[in-house]
Amino acid sequence: MLDQIMLYVRENTMVTAMAAGVSILFLLLLVLLQVTRTRREVHKICKRIRKYFDVVFTEEEPIAEPVKEAAQEVQIPVYKTQEELQKEQEEQKKAEDARLLMEVISEVF
Repeated sequence: MLDQIMLYVRENTMVTAMAAGVSILFLLLLVLLQVTRTRREVHKICKRIRKYFDVVFTEEEPIAEPVKEAAQEVQIPVYKTQEELQKEQEEQKKAEDARLLMEVISEVF
């Protein structure tokens, strides 16, 4: 029976070529779908990373601060200097940046 199949394939090269062509087109379609899917995922990840860097690199202070933070600022002891206050604010900003980075990383992975 294998001899008959081989004989049929040898005599009908057009059918063999068409089968090979269809299988190659199918494989190319699968590759195209996978590349498109991967591209979309990478695009989503890039958007999240851009959002994170936009938040990190903006030098502007928030327009409306929450009431709790305003209450904390009122309770600042008098003996703290302006430099100490700036250091605390920088530390808070770094902590917020780290929290945002962790959120982006957890969303990505």
